[in-house]
Amino acid sequence: MYFSKSKVLAGLRCEKQLYLYAHHPELANQSTSPMTVTGQVVEEYAHREFPNAVLVERGSPGSDPYETTKALLADNKIKTIFEAGIRDNELALFVDVLQRNGSAWELTEIKAGTRVDDRHIDDVAIQALALARSGIPVNRFWLMHINPDFVYHGQHNYRDLFVREDITEQVEHHIPFINNQLPHMQSVVVGAQPERHIGSYCNNPYPCAFKAYCVSQEPAYPVAYLPNGWRVAQTLIAQGIYDIRDIPPDALKSETHQRVRRVTKAAKAEILPGAKEELDALDWPRYYLDFECVQFAIPIWEDTRPYAQLPFQWSCHIKTSTDTLEHLDFLDTSGRDPRRAFAEALLEACGEWGPIIVYNQSFEKRIIRELAETFTDFQDRLLALNARIFDLLPVVKQNYYHPDMKGSWSIKNVLPCLVPELSYSDLGDVQDGIQAQAGYLTIIGGELNSAKQEALRQDLLSYCELDTYAMVAIVNRLQQGEV
Repeated sequence: MYFSKSKVLAGLRCEKQLYLYAHHPELANQSTSPMTVTGQVVEEYAHREFPNAVLVERGSPGSDPYETTKALLADNKIKTIFEAGIRDNELALFVDVLQRNGSAWELTEIKAGTRVDDRHIDDVAIQALALARSGIPVNRFWLMHINPDFVYHGQHNYRDLFVREDITEQVEHHIPFINNQLPHMQSVVVGAQPERHIGSYCNNPYPCAFKAYCVSQEPAYPVAYLPNGWRVAQTLIAQGIYDIRDIPPDALKSETHQRVRRVTKAAKAEILPGAKEELDALDWPRYYLDFECVQFAIPIWEDTRPYAQLPFQWSCHIKTSTDTLEHLDFLDTSGRDPRRAFAEALLEACGEWGPIIVYNQSFEKRIIRELAETFTDFQDRLLALNARIFDLLPVVKQNYYHPDMKGSWSIKNVLPCLVPELSYSDLGDVQDGIQAQAGYLTIIGGELNSAKQEALRQDLLSYCELDTYAMVAIVNRLQQGEV
C-alpha cells in the first residue's frame, strides 16, 4: 500500500491513529475546523509569491497528477511547479512548491503557522525521502510561514507577509529516521489494532480525529483525566491501572489529583464552603462578562497582525443587590473593524464600579489591555476595567469538583454538573468558541442569504449570552453551598 504524507505523520504521532486511518476512516471526525480554512487561505496568498508557476491539477477525469509531474520535471522551460505529485513504491504525496535550481530543485513547504517546529521537519523529511527515492535531486529545503511581525497597513499590501527559512540541514539529518520508521508503519497497518490509551498527545498539535472513538474505548474515568497529570497517568498505565477509581490512595502526590480521585471514587460532587465565603464578599453591582474574538492568519483590518485576537462580540449580565438581572450585548457582523465600537459599548455597559466577573481572567484582561494600547483616548477607562476584574475560575477550581467534569474546570464541563438545567447542547449552530469564530467568519464572508445570516447571528448572540448567564448560575449555586 502507498503511504500518504498525512498517514506517515499520523504514524509518527500515534500508531493507533495510523491503523484507524488505514482500516476505519469512517470513525474519524470529519468536521472542518477554522484552521483547515486558514491553511487554504494562507496557501492561496503564498502562491502569489511564485509568479508563473504551473499547478498540477488533481481530480480531473483521465488525468494522472504523477505522470503530469514527470512531464513538467522533464521540461526545462518549467521553472516552478505547485502541487507536484511524487510517488515511489511506498510513498505517494504532493509537494507544495518545487523550483528549478540549475540541474536540481528547491522545495518550499507552505505552513500557516508563525515559526518552524519539529512536526514541520517531519513533514518535509517525508517529502525529501520520496523525492530522493524517485531520483529527483533537491539541494535546498525551505519552510515558508507567516511573518509574526507583519503589520497590515491596508491597500491590500501584503509585502513581507511571509518568511522563508532554510531548513536543509535539519531535513537532511532527519531523512534516515523517517526511512527507518516506514517498515514499522507497514507492520502496524497489517497487524492488529495497537493498544494506546488517551493522553495529552491526543490534542497535540491539534485534536486527533479519532479522539471520540478512543475515549469510547476507555473506562468511565480514565487516568488521563488527572489534570496536568500526563506523566502520572503514564506511570499508572505502565502499572496496569487505567481507571481513576482503581488508583491506590498513596499513589498520588498532588492535592488536586487526590481530590479528583476521592470525588470520582465517591461518585458524588464535592463543594467546599470557601466558595460561598469568597463570593458573598463581592460588592454590587456585579458584571458577568465574556468576549468572543476572531483570528486572521491574513490580516484584513488596518494596523493588525497575523493571528491577533480581535474582539467582535461581548455579553454582559448585570446583577444588583436587589437581585434584578439585566443583559446587555454587542455584536458587529459588518465585516469592518469592530474594536473601537466594541470598546465604547463595553465602557458604557460596565459603569464605574462593581466587580467584573469573568471565567479565566487572562483572556479578557489581555484583550482589554490591547484595546487600551490601540485606542489611547480610552486607555485610562479601559485599564480601570481590568482593575475591577474578578476571576471565577480559581474559586470554582478550589472549591468544587464533580466526577463528570473529567478533570477539567472549563465552564463547558462545570455547568452541566453544577447547573444541569442549563446546557450548551441546547443551542443552535454555535455551541463553543471555535464554532463562534467559524460562524463570524461565515457571516462576514457574505455567502449567506439574509435569512441564514440572521439565524447565524442569533446563534452567536445566544451562545455568548449563555456564557455569561452560566457564570451567574454557577455563582448562585455556589453561594447556596450545596450540590
